[in-house]
Amino acid sequence: MLRRSPAGVLSTWSRTLPGFPFGSLAPFAMTHEGRPLLYVSRMAEHTRNLAADARACLTVSEAGRTSAQAIGRASLLGEVRQASEAEHGALAARFFALFPEQHEFEALGDFAFWRLEPLRVRWIGGFGEIAWIERDDWLLPAPDWQHDEDGIVTHMNEDHRDALVAMACAHGSSETDDVTMLTCDSEGFHLRSGDAVRWIPFGRRCQTANELRAEMVRLTHEARRSEARGGAPV
Repeated sequence: MLRRSPAGVLSTWSRTLPGFPFGSLAPFAMTHEGRPLLYVSRMAEHTRNLAADARACLTVSEAGRTSAQAIGRASLLGEVRQASEAEHGALAARFFALFPEQHEFEALGDFAFWRLEPLRVRWIGGFGEIAWIERDDWLLPAPDWQHDEDGIVTHMNEDHRDALVAMACAHGSSETDDVTMLTCDSEGFHLRSGDAVRWIPFGRRCQTANELRAEMVRLTHEARRSEARGGAPV
């Protein structure tokens, strides 16, 4: 759900009104391991709050349901820390792939990447489906191919665009002229189709390059079978 979501409510401890929580809408991307990645200005209220107290909560809700009580939602409680300058390039590549319009903020020299390190996650999947998830059960090992992600994305866009179009259509897209893979992780990948960004999940976690290759082939075959049936979404 978090990999599908472009933004959540980031709650920090207010410096202006000590003792009160301060909530603000924050775009985020997920790292391979499952840590939310934020790109924030030093002048933002939540950045000032985090500099004084790193404890925070990011709440994300599922879209597309009519009943507010039936939607899935998760609150990640933990500490938000600024990433090191040495990590900036790799984090920027992942974040700006999903939010290209924010790349222009780099010229201001005022923005930096921060990561939320989860301590516990409160998950609500609907009526009666409630649980705490501990940090070690939430975080995932980075896939073996993590540092080859750019090459994988480029390969799919240059050599397998027909497969990406088929998968986009199978997941409800009517746009076929501008289909591009943006990111890839062990649980799925992001596609841009027209103006919409979709995260397409894998059927299994792909830790190795061979597992990733096999899952892409499976999804492609599944999408083409859907096309043959008349395009019913998978």
